[in-house]
Order: sequence, then C-alpha cells, then structure tokens
Amino acid sequence: MAEVTFRLSEQQGNVDICIHDFAPPLVKEIDIRRLFNLSEFSGCRLLEENIPDVLSALPADEDQLVEDSTLDEPLSFVIAEIKHGVLEMEVSSDFMEVVAHYTTPVGGKGVTLEEIVKKLKGAGAVKGINKEAIRHFFDRVQREPPGESFAEVLAEGLPAEQGSVSTFEFFVVPLQERVLTPQNRGDGTLDMHELGDIETVEKGDHLARRVPSTPGANGYTVHGEVIYSIAPDNIPFDVGDGASTSPEDANLLIATRAGVPLKLANGLAVSEMLILKNVDLTTGNIEYDGTIMVSGNVKGGMLVKATKDVIVNGFVESGMIDAGGNIVVQQGVIGRELEDSADLDIERYSSKLIAGHDISARYAQSSYLQAGNDINVVTQILHCHVKANHGVYVGNNGQKKSKLLGGVVHAGKEIMAGEIGAISNVHMTLDFSHRLLELERKYKAASSEHSVKKELIQGLREALEELKTQQPTPELVRHCKKIVNTIDIVKQEVVSINLDVESYKIQLAKLRDGIRVRIYGRLFPGADFVICDKTYNTKEERGSCDIRFIEQQMIFE
Repeated sequence: MAEVTFRLSEQQGNVDICIHDFAPPLVKEIDIRRLFNLSEFSGCRLLEENIPDVLSALPADEDQLVEDSTLDEPLSFVIAEIKHGVLEMEVSSDFMEVVAHYTTPVGGKGVTLEEIVKKLKGAGAVKGINKEAIRHFFDRVQREPPGESFAEVLAEGLPAEQGSVSTFEFFVVPLQERVLTPQNRGDGTLDMHELGDIETVEKGDHLARRVPSTPGANGYTVHGEVIYSIAPDNIPFDVGDGASTSPEDANLLIATRAGVPLKLANGLAVSEMLILKNVDLTTGNIEYDGTIMVSGNVKGGMLVKATKDVIVNGFVESGMIDAGGNIVVQQGVIGRELEDSADLDIERYSSKLIAGHDISARYAQSSYLQAGNDINVVTQILHCHVKANHGVYVGNNGQKKSKLLGGVVHAGKEIMAGEIGAISNVHMTLDFSHRLLELERKYKAASSEHSVKKELIQGLREALEELKTQQPTPELVRHCKKIVNTIDIVKQEVVSINLDVESYKIQLAKLRDGIRVRIYGRLFPGADFVICDKTYNTKEERGSCDIRFIEQQMIFE
C-alpha cells in the first residue's frame, strides 16, 4: 500500500494528508478514514468533502501504477481542520447578566479556568459574579464532546426591590361595615340580630391614617452601578364630606363635623343627619336635604326621602325609601305583593328601596330594591324584584347558607349567593340585560349620528363644489366661507362621535366578558339566566361553582 502520513498544514488550523508513493494495494476511502483515526490528529474534524479530491488524484486501478511508483514530492491535501475552543461573553442590554458562550475545541486547545475569569472581568463584570456557576461552566468545558456549543449565566445583577404601596389604617367602623358584621357572643358564636351601637364621631376625631409608600432595597448591575428603588406614589385619600386631612399631618384623616362615618374606597365621609325615632303616622312622610337616620322602624305606607344617605336601625315594613346616596337597613326589609298592582314592577310591592349608590340590609322579602351600584344582603333575598347597576351579593364572606330565592334579579355584572333557588325548583329570573341594552342603545345612537354627520359633510361639499362653478360675487364668497366653516365644525363633531362609538364598543365587550354568577353552596333547577335575547336554563342541581357566558354558551367553572 502507498505510504500515507498526516502533518500540520502550512495553512494555520488545518491538517494535510501526505501520500508518498502509489504502491499497491490501492488506497481507498475506508483506508483514509482508518489511518486518520489512528493518527495523532484524530481529534480534529475530518473534512468529508475533501476525501473525493484525494481519491481522484490516485490511480483508479493497479494497471495505472508505474513500475517506479515512488514520488519525488508527496501529494498533499487538506483533510482535516483544527478548532480551538471559542469563548465569548455576552452582556445583556440592561447590564443585569453576563452569559458565557463556549464551543468546545476540535483537535485544538480548550479554555482554562483562568481565561474564563479573565474574560468575564474583561466584559466589565465586577458584581454578582457566581463562583459556583463558573466552576460548573468549567466542568462542562472539560467534559462536553468536541464541537459542542453551550451557554451559562456567570454573573447576575440584582434588581431593585419594589417598594411597598401606601396602605390605610381605619380608627372607626364605617356604618356599611357594621351592618354586615354580626356581633360576637361571649361563647364565640355570632348574634345575627344584635349589631351593637352605631359608631359616631365628633369634630376633630381621627378617622384614618395613611401609611406612606416606602422604597425597597437598591439593586445593582453586573458593572457595579447602583439601581435605586423608588417608592410608589402614595395613594390619595378619598376625602368625603365632613372629613379632611390634618393641617399638621397629610397622612391623617380627621372629622370636620360630628356625625356617622361612611366608608369610601380609601377614606371616609362623615354624614350630618336628621335623626328620627320612627317614621310612622305621627311623623308623616319625611323628605330631607342630607342624611336621615331612623333609630327605629319605617312603618307601612310611609315615605323617607333624602338627598344623601338613609340609615334605618330597625325594619322597613311596607314603606318606601328614596336616597340619593346609600340605604342601610340594620334589620330587614319586609313587604308583600299587591293584588291590585299596576303593570310597573315597582308598584307591585309594598316595600320599595331606591338608592343612587348602594343598598345594604340584613334580609329582604317580597320587596322592590334598586341600586345605582351594589345590593348587599347578609342572609337572604326572597321573592323580590332586585335591580343593581353592578352587583347583587347575598351572604357576607361567601356564606354557603345565604339564599337568593324567587322573584326577578337584574344585575349589571355580578350575582353572588350561597344558594340560588330551592329544592322545590321555584322559578326565578336572573337578568343581566339592562346595562348591556343601555350601552347598545347608546352605541347604535352614536353610530347613527356618526353616519348622519358624514352624510352632512358630503352634502355640504357637493353644495360647495356647485357654488364654485358660479360667477363669484362678494355674497357668494361669504356663503362659501360659511360652508367651509360648517364643514370644519362638523368634522370635529364626527371625530368626537367616533371616539364615543369606539368607547361604547369597548365597554360592551368588557361588560359581556365580565358577567358572572358565583354560587358558594348550591344551585337548584328553576333559575333562568337572561342576557338580552338569550335565555339559559338550569336543569340539574349543582354545587359550588362559577357561571360565565362565553360565545352564547353558559360555562360552569
């Protein structure tokens, strides 16, 4: 066989195969591979694509061999390449980590631990260097197969900790929380009838304190630069009527008058009020510009009307309450359906509560309740007509035994109760249509107005083009200017109306997606769920669940 050797090529990083003579037997591809694997360069990458070139320079068969087959100069071909290990450090754009990328050598030199550390520091890493990660990386450098690429994080910065948001500490119990919080008996049980005294405050009393937001711990980048933690903006107080922040302390809310504390989202109001023992035939109907507090009951046929809140410490028995703000009934709302009632739902019941904001009560029976926001009832709503612009909630803190039974419930977005319906499958309707229909009405009206305005602009433009064909006169010029001005005004109106159209569209989608019913205990058959022109029926009893309405389907979660 021909003499075959291997040597480093004059081209840096390559290995040559050298053939010194053509002695038989002929060299074949399998011989080249075997001899290469036995050589000192076997760790290098064999260039498969160059083997055909080597074979083509050799005699095709033994007949082509000359008598003197020794070559003056050996034939040499590049047959393999040497690759040293390649190490790169990548610093993230935010300077929060350094990633080491490495490709293991193929017949060449690998990187040392000292070179890794030097390269890391050369990338500017001075903080967050992970010694354990470096050791693990170097271990992979030594054991991964030739030509393998991998990457690991060797240094990490520390993000600044997010500061705490401001919180609120309340020093008094707002009236709305009191009506929904039964008193503890001495034996640890709850008294659902005794709610304790209504808390009042005097001018200058402390109502609440805001605990200011605070920054978290500072962080740093891998380059050692400090990342400062910034405290979140303080949440402002909701300062209602009868309250203000203290002149000496902006984080303290104080009462500016005597009265009853009323809860706001992040603050309180203090309500001045007209206080009555009972509302009955001895007092007559009551109308008051402010808040009314009835320490006893509202008797049958009596009207209590206030521009702000109405608080009843006892019962409402077939009476009517109309409040511009909240209605709070410490005990229950008791009514009955009138046999000679008019077609209007509100006229069918002897007890009627209408509130601009929220209604809170212990329970309600055979009554009409309407709230601009939420209706919260602690124990049960029985055979009532209920309408809330947002949510109807029966049962404090998810009480499984709280009941919503019979009647009609209109909710803008949410209904939550322990039990809905009864074993007897009493028919009832839970309707989420009224807010959707109102938004759809506004959306259609705005869309129609948008079209009318666009047609008006088109008509004005056509009229303007017609006038331009006439002989110009001072009067004609003035008339054209008026038309141009009108077009500009209507264009601005079109932009504004289009914003309304898009806003209504977004509100409709958001409201539809947010509609849900939550049952903490049991849902019985007999309840119809209505969303505009679509009615969903329940035909079997279910346990605790959430109900959503997605793409015309009632989904139980």
